[in-house]
Amino acid sequence: MGESEFSFTQIQLAEDLNKVEVITFREINTPGLFATLNGSGSLIPQASQPVYRKQTYFAPPEPRIQTITETFYVPIKNIQFRQGGVFFRQKLKEHRETLDLIISNPEIFEEFDAVKNYFANVLGTRKIEVTVEVETKDYAITSVKVRSPEIARIDKQLIEQVRLEFVKSTMSKKTLEGEKSLFTAEEYLDTFADENVKPDTFHKSDQELFEDLLTISNTKHYKHLRFLSSKHDHATMKLRFVPKPFSFVFLLEGKINYHIVWETLNTEEATYVWDAPKGDKKLLKATLGKIDHIINQIKAKGKLLYLITTEDSFKRIYHDYSESVDGFLKWKTELENVIN
Repeated sequence: MGESEFSFTQIQLAEDLNKVEVITFREINTPGLFATLNGSGSLIPQASQPVYRKQTYFAPPEPRIQTITETFYVPIKNIQFRQGGVFFRQKLKEHRETLDLIISNPEIFEEFDAVKNYFANVLGTRKIEVTVEVETKDYAITSVKVRSPEIARIDKQLIEQVRLEFVKSTMSKKTLEGEKSLFTAEEYLDTFADENVKPDTFHKSDQELFEDLLTISNTKHYKHLRFLSSKHDHATMKLRFVPKPFSFVFLLEGKINYHIVWETLNTEEATYVWDAPKGDKKLLKATLGKIDHIINQIKAKGKLLYLITTEDSFKRIYHDYSESVDGFLKWKTELENVIN
Protein backbone atom coordinates (compact mmCIF):
# COMPACT_ATOMS: atom_id res chain seq x y z
CA MET A 1 0.00 0.00 0.00
CA GLY A 2 1.24 3.59 -0.60
CA GLU A 3 1.88 6.15 2.10
CA SER A 4 -0.91 8.52 3.22
CA GLU A 5 -0.36 12.19 3.97
CA PHE A 6 -2.25 13.65 6.97
CA SER A 7 -2.78 17.34 7.73
CA PHE A 8 -1.30 18.96 10.80
CA THR A 9 -4.72 19.18 12.44
CA GLN A 10 -5.29 15.42 12.01
CA ILE A 11 -1.85 14.62 13.44
CA GLN A 12 -2.45 16.87 16.45
CA LEU A 13 -5.92 15.30 17.04
CA ALA A 14 -4.40 11.84 16.91
CA GLU A 15 -1.87 12.78 19.61
CA ASP A 16 -4.70 14.07 21.83
CA LEU A 17 -6.78 10.93 21.31
CA ASN A 18 -3.90 8.67 22.26
CA LYS A 19 -3.91 10.30 25.72
CA VAL A 20 -7.62 9.34 26.28
CA GLU A 21 -8.02 6.26 28.50
CA VAL A 22 -11.79 6.22 29.25
CA ILE A 23 -14.73 7.60 27.28
CA THR A 24 -18.14 8.00 28.91
CA PHE A 25 -21.33 8.48 26.90
CA ARG A 26 -24.65 9.83 28.11
CA GLU A 27 -26.38 7.52 25.65
CA ILE A 28 -25.21 5.21 22.95
CA ASN A 29 -26.76 4.62 19.55
CA THR A 30 -25.77 0.96 19.40
CA PRO A 31 -26.68 0.38 15.75
CA GLY A 32 -24.87 3.54 14.77
CA LEU A 33 -21.86 2.54 16.79
CA PHE A 34 -21.64 -0.86 15.13
CA ALA A 35 -22.12 0.75 11.76
CA THR A 36 -19.25 3.19 12.50
CA LEU A 37 -17.02 0.39 13.67
CA ASN A 38 -17.84 -1.75 10.67
CA GLY A 39 -17.21 1.16 8.43
CA SER A 40 -13.74 1.61 9.97
CA GLY A 41 -12.82 -1.97 9.20
CA SER A 42 -13.54 -3.36 12.67
CA LEU A 43 -14.17 -7.12 12.96
CA ILE A 44 -17.17 -6.56 15.30
CA PRO A 45 -20.18 -8.08 13.48
CA GLN A 46 -23.10 -5.90 12.62
CA ALA A 47 -26.05 -6.71 14.84
CA SER A 48 -29.29 -7.47 13.09
CA GLN A 49 -32.02 -5.06 13.93
CA PRO A 50 -35.38 -6.44 15.05
CA VAL A 51 -38.10 -5.96 12.52
CA TYR A 52 -41.46 -5.11 13.94
CA ARG A 53 -44.40 -6.02 11.73
CA LYS A 54 -47.97 -5.35 12.42
CA GLN A 55 -49.76 -8.73 12.65
CA THR A 56 -53.29 -9.14 11.42
CA TYR A 57 -55.44 -11.84 13.15
CA PHE A 58 -58.24 -13.54 11.22
CA ALA A 59 -61.04 -15.29 13.19
CA PRO A 60 -61.60 -18.93 12.07
CA PRO A 61 -64.70 -19.38 9.93
CA GLU A 62 -67.85 -20.64 11.62
CA PRO A 63 -68.42 -24.42 11.08
CA ARG A 64 -71.07 -25.28 8.53
CA ILE A 65 -73.78 -27.18 10.43
CA GLN A 66 -76.61 -28.75 8.47
CA THR A 67 -79.63 -30.89 9.35
CA ILE A 68 -81.04 -33.18 6.66
CA THR A 69 -84.48 -34.72 7.17
CA GLU A 70 -85.99 -37.12 4.68
CA THR A 71 -88.98 -39.49 4.72
CA PHE A 72 -89.20 -42.41 2.33
CA TYR A 73 -90.44 -46.01 2.06
CA VAL A 74 -88.38 -49.21 2.11
CA PRO A 75 -89.70 -52.66 1.06
CA ILE A 76 -89.67 -55.08 3.98
CA LYS A 77 -87.91 -57.62 1.76
CA ASN A 78 -84.95 -55.18 1.54
CA ILE A 79 -84.40 -54.83 5.29
CA GLN A 80 -82.52 -57.24 7.52
CA PHE A 81 -83.81 -58.28 10.93
CA ARG A 82 -80.93 -58.28 13.38
CA GLN A 83 -80.51 -58.62 17.12
CA GLY A 84 -82.26 -55.55 18.55
CA GLY A 85 -83.45 -53.91 15.35
CA VAL A 86 -83.54 -53.82 11.55
CA PHE A 87 -80.80 -52.76 9.13
CA PHE A 88 -80.80 -51.39 5.60
CA ARG A 89 -78.77 -49.09 3.32
CA GLN A 90 -80.14 -45.90 1.81
CA LYS A 91 -78.79 -42.93 -0.20
CA LEU A 92 -80.37 -39.63 0.75
CA LYS A 93 -81.12 -36.93 -1.79
CA GLU A 94 -79.07 -34.28 0.03
CA HIS A 95 -76.13 -36.45 1.06
CA ARG A 96 -73.58 -37.85 -1.33
CA GLU A 97 -72.83 -41.10 0.54
CA THR A 98 -74.96 -44.23 1.02
CA LEU A 99 -75.77 -44.62 4.71
CA ASP A 100 -75.98 -47.76 6.84
CA LEU A 101 -79.16 -47.24 8.84
CA ILE A 102 -80.44 -49.12 11.90
CA ILE A 103 -83.88 -48.81 13.49
CA SER A 104 -83.64 -50.11 17.05
CA ASN A 105 -86.26 -52.37 18.61
CA PRO A 106 -85.25 -54.70 21.48
CA GLU A 107 -88.09 -57.15 20.67
CA ILE A 108 -86.54 -58.08 17.31
CA PHE A 109 -84.23 -61.08 16.88
CA GLU A 110 -81.98 -62.16 14.03
CA GLU A 111 -84.02 -65.35 13.50
CA PHE A 112 -87.01 -63.24 12.41
CA ASP A 113 -85.29 -62.37 9.14
CA ALA A 114 -86.32 -65.72 7.67
CA VAL A 115 -90.00 -65.04 8.45
CA LYS A 116 -90.20 -61.31 7.66
CA ASN A 117 -92.90 -61.98 5.08
CA TYR A 118 -95.15 -63.00 7.99
CA PHE A 119 -94.36 -59.68 9.67
CA ALA A 120 -95.46 -57.98 6.45
CA ASN A 121 -98.73 -59.94 6.57
CA VAL A 122 -99.47 -59.01 10.18
CA LEU A 123 -98.37 -55.37 9.72
CA GLY A 124 -100.61 -55.20 6.66
CA THR A 125 -97.96 -53.61 4.43
CA ARG A 126 -95.06 -54.61 2.19
CA LYS A 127 -93.18 -51.37 2.89
CA ILE A 128 -92.19 -49.48 6.00
CA GLU A 129 -92.19 -45.72 6.32
CA VAL A 130 -88.81 -44.36 7.41
CA THR A 131 -87.82 -40.88 8.58
CA VAL A 132 -84.10 -40.10 8.78
CA GLU A 133 -82.62 -37.04 10.46
CA VAL A 134 -78.92 -36.49 9.76
CA GLU A 135 -76.80 -33.74 11.31
CA THR A 136 -73.51 -32.76 9.66
CA LYS A 137 -70.66 -30.43 10.59
CA ASP A 138 -68.53 -29.30 7.68
CA TYR A 139 -70.13 -32.15 5.68
CA ALA A 140 -69.06 -34.79 8.24
CA ILE A 141 -71.93 -36.70 9.90
CA THR A 142 -72.23 -36.04 13.62
CA SER A 143 -75.52 -37.84 14.36
CA VAL A 144 -78.16 -39.99 12.67
CA LYS A 145 -81.68 -40.64 13.95
CA VAL A 146 -83.93 -43.19 12.23
CA ARG A 147 -87.52 -44.08 13.07
CA SER A 148 -90.35 -46.06 11.53
CA PRO A 149 -93.92 -46.38 12.82
CA GLU A 150 -94.16 -49.95 11.49
CA ILE A 151 -90.99 -51.13 13.23
CA ALA A 152 -92.14 -49.39 16.42
CA ARG A 153 -95.33 -51.50 16.30
CA ILE A 154 -93.39 -54.74 16.64
CA ASP A 155 -93.90 -55.80 20.25
CA LYS A 156 -94.56 -59.08 22.06
CA GLN A 157 -98.24 -59.06 21.09
CA LEU A 158 -97.54 -58.53 17.39
CA ILE A 159 -94.80 -61.19 17.43
CA GLU A 160 -97.33 -63.61 18.89
CA GLN A 161 -99.65 -62.89 15.95
CA VAL A 162 -96.75 -63.48 13.56
CA ARG A 163 -95.94 -66.78 15.28
CA LEU A 164 -99.52 -68.00 14.94
CA GLU A 165 -99.59 -66.99 11.26
CA PHE A 166 -96.41 -68.95 10.79
CA VAL A 167 -97.83 -72.07 12.51
CA LYS A 168 -101.04 -71.80 10.50
CA SER A 169 -99.02 -71.84 7.29
CA THR A 170 -97.36 -75.14 8.27
CA MET A 171 -100.77 -76.80 8.53
CA SER A 172 -101.62 -75.90 4.94
CA LYS A 173 -98.58 -77.66 3.46
CA LYS A 174 -99.43 -80.82 1.55
CA THR A 175 -97.98 -84.18 2.54
CA LEU A 176 -97.03 -86.90 0.11
CA GLU A 177 -98.62 -90.31 0.51
CA GLY A 178 -96.30 -92.99 1.81
CA GLU A 179 -94.13 -90.58 3.77
CA LYS A 180 -93.68 -90.86 7.50
CA SER A 181 -96.61 -89.75 9.62
CA LEU A 182 -95.06 -89.19 13.04
CA PHE A 183 -92.90 -86.08 13.48
CA THR A 184 -91.22 -84.54 16.48
CA ALA A 185 -91.70 -80.77 16.77
CA GLU A 186 -88.27 -80.17 15.21
CA GLU A 187 -88.95 -82.60 12.36
CA TYR A 188 -92.39 -81.13 11.76
CA LEU A 189 -91.12 -77.54 11.50
CA ASP A 190 -88.10 -78.58 9.46
CA THR A 191 -90.42 -80.37 6.99
CA PHE A 192 -93.43 -78.06 6.81
CA ALA A 193 -92.07 -74.61 7.63
CA ASP A 194 -90.68 -72.27 4.98
CA GLU A 195 -87.21 -72.96 3.70
CA ASN A 196 -84.35 -71.48 5.76
CA VAL A 197 -86.57 -71.07 8.82
CA LYS A 198 -84.92 -72.58 11.88
CA PRO A 199 -87.21 -74.85 13.94
CA ASP A 200 -86.49 -72.86 17.09
CA THR A 201 -87.30 -69.46 15.58
CA PHE A 202 -90.51 -69.26 17.62
CA HIS A 203 -90.75 -72.57 19.48
CA LYS A 204 -88.24 -73.85 21.99
CA SER A 205 -90.20 -77.00 22.88
CA ASP A 206 -92.87 -79.33 21.48
CA GLN A 207 -95.25 -78.05 24.16
CA GLU A 208 -95.04 -74.49 22.78
CA LEU A 209 -95.87 -75.71 19.27
CA PHE A 210 -98.70 -77.81 20.65
CA GLU A 211 -100.18 -74.78 22.46
CA ASP A 212 -100.09 -72.69 19.28
CA LEU A 213 -101.78 -75.41 17.24
CA LEU A 214 -104.59 -75.55 19.79
CA THR A 215 -104.90 -71.77 19.73
CA ILE A 216 -105.36 -71.49 15.97
CA SER A 217 -107.66 -74.52 15.67
CA ASN A 218 -111.35 -74.69 16.36
CA THR A 219 -110.80 -78.16 17.71
CA LYS A 220 -113.56 -80.53 18.73
CA HIS A 221 -111.21 -82.19 21.18
CA TYR A 222 -109.76 -79.20 23.01
CA LYS A 223 -110.36 -80.57 26.52
CA HIS A 224 -109.27 -84.05 25.51
CA LEU A 225 -105.99 -82.80 24.08
CA ARG A 226 -105.36 -80.62 27.08
CA PHE A 227 -105.80 -83.59 29.37
CA LEU A 228 -103.52 -85.82 27.30
CA SER A 229 -100.87 -83.10 27.13
CA SER A 230 -100.91 -82.79 30.93
CA LYS A 231 -100.32 -86.56 31.24
CA HIS A 232 -97.71 -86.87 28.46
CA ASP A 233 -94.36 -88.32 29.59
CA HIS A 234 -91.98 -85.74 28.07
CA ALA A 235 -88.95 -87.27 29.77
CA THR A 236 -89.40 -90.59 27.94
CA MET A 237 -90.77 -89.55 24.56
CA LYS A 238 -91.13 -86.33 22.63
CA LEU A 239 -94.64 -85.40 21.61
CA ARG A 240 -95.38 -86.55 18.05
CA PHE A 241 -97.28 -84.52 15.45
CA VAL A 242 -99.29 -86.09 12.63
CA PRO A 243 -99.98 -83.72 9.69
CA LYS A 244 -102.87 -85.69 8.15
CA PRO A 245 -105.33 -85.93 9.71
CA PHE A 246 -103.83 -83.31 11.99
CA SER A 247 -103.36 -85.10 15.28
CA PHE A 248 -100.98 -85.90 18.10
CA VAL A 249 -99.43 -89.00 19.61
CA PHE A 250 -98.90 -88.93 23.38
CA LEU A 251 -97.14 -91.29 25.77
CA LEU A 252 -98.95 -91.99 29.03
CA GLU A 253 -97.43 -94.08 31.80
CA GLY A 254 -99.60 -96.75 33.41
CA LYS A 255 -98.86 -99.06 36.31
CA ILE A 256 -97.71 -101.93 34.08
CA ASN A 257 -97.36 -100.56 30.54
CA TYR A 258 -96.80 -97.42 28.59
CA HIS A 259 -99.85 -96.33 26.60
CA ILE A 260 -99.39 -94.64 23.24
CA VAL A 261 -102.46 -92.48 22.53
CA TRP A 262 -103.44 -91.06 19.12
CA GLU A 263 -105.91 -88.15 19.28
CA THR A 264 -107.03 -86.00 16.37
CA LEU A 265 -107.45 -82.24 16.37
CA ASN A 266 -110.70 -81.78 14.46
CA THR A 267 -111.93 -85.04 12.94
CA GLU A 268 -114.50 -87.19 14.73
CA GLU A 269 -112.15 -90.11 15.08
CA ALA A 270 -112.07 -92.28 18.16
CA THR A 271 -109.07 -92.13 20.44
CA TYR A 272 -106.67 -94.98 19.63
CA VAL A 273 -104.58 -96.53 22.41
CA TRP A 274 -101.68 -98.97 21.98
CA ASP A 275 -99.70 -100.59 24.79
CA ALA A 276 -95.92 -100.91 25.07
CA PRO A 277 -93.92 -102.54 27.90
CA LYS A 278 -92.30 -100.17 30.35
CA GLY A 279 -88.55 -100.09 30.76
CA ASP A 280 -87.61 -101.12 27.21
CA LYS A 281 -86.93 -97.99 25.16
CA LYS A 282 -85.88 -99.98 22.08
CA LEU A 283 -89.22 -101.76 22.08
CA LEU A 284 -90.98 -98.44 22.61
CA LYS A 285 -89.19 -97.01 19.61
CA ALA A 286 -90.15 -100.06 17.55
CA THR A 287 -93.79 -99.67 18.62
CA LEU A 288 -93.72 -96.03 17.48
CA GLY A 289 -92.40 -97.14 14.10
CA LYS A 290 -95.21 -99.67 13.87
CA ILE A 291 -97.81 -97.02 14.72
CA ASP A 292 -96.33 -94.74 12.07
CA HIS A 293 -96.93 -97.50 9.53
CA ILE A 294 -100.48 -98.09 10.82
CA ILE A 295 -101.41 -94.41 10.45
CA ASN A 296 -100.01 -94.42 6.92
CA GLN A 297 -102.19 -97.47 6.17
CA ILE A 298 -105.26 -95.76 7.57
CA LYS A 299 -104.56 -92.63 5.48
CA ALA A 300 -104.12 -94.70 2.33
CA LYS A 301 -106.79 -97.41 2.70
CA GLY A 302 -109.08 -96.25 5.47
CA LYS A 303 -109.48 -97.31 9.10
CA LEU A 304 -111.97 -100.13 8.45
CA LEU A 305 -109.40 -102.27 6.66
CA TYR A 306 -106.98 -101.86 9.55
CA LEU A 307 -109.63 -102.65 12.16
CA ILE A 308 -110.67 -105.83 10.32
CA THR A 309 -107.24 -107.21 9.60
CA THR A 310 -105.31 -106.17 12.67
CA GLU A 311 -104.31 -108.63 15.34
CA ASP A 312 -102.93 -105.90 17.54
CA SER A 313 -104.23 -105.58 21.02
CA PHE A 314 -105.30 -101.99 21.07
CA LYS A 315 -108.35 -100.10 22.27
CA ARG A 316 -110.56 -97.35 20.95
CA ILE A 317 -112.33 -94.79 23.09
CA TYR A 318 -115.23 -93.08 21.35
CA HIS A 319 -116.27 -89.46 21.67
CA ASP A 320 -119.80 -88.57 22.61
CA TYR A 321 -120.85 -85.27 21.01
CA SER A 322 -124.45 -85.30 22.25
CA GLU A 323 -125.54 -82.26 24.24
CA SER A 324 -127.24 -84.37 26.92
CA VAL A 325 -123.96 -85.90 28.07
CA ASP A 326 -120.70 -84.41 29.26
CA GLY A 327 -118.71 -86.06 26.47
CA PHE A 328 -115.34 -85.12 27.87
CA LEU A 329 -116.04 -86.51 31.33
CA LYS A 330 -117.33 -89.77 29.84
CA TRP A 331 -114.26 -90.05 27.60
CA LYS A 332 -111.86 -89.25 30.46
CA THR A 333 -113.36 -91.93 32.68
CA GLU A 334 -113.02 -94.58 29.99
CA LEU A 335 -109.44 -93.56 29.21
CA GLU A 336 -108.39 -93.72 32.86
CA ASN A 337 -109.84 -97.21 33.09
CA VAL A 338 -107.69 -98.23 30.13
CA ILE A 339 -104.39 -96.72 31.20
CA ASN A 340 -104.48 -97.71 34.89
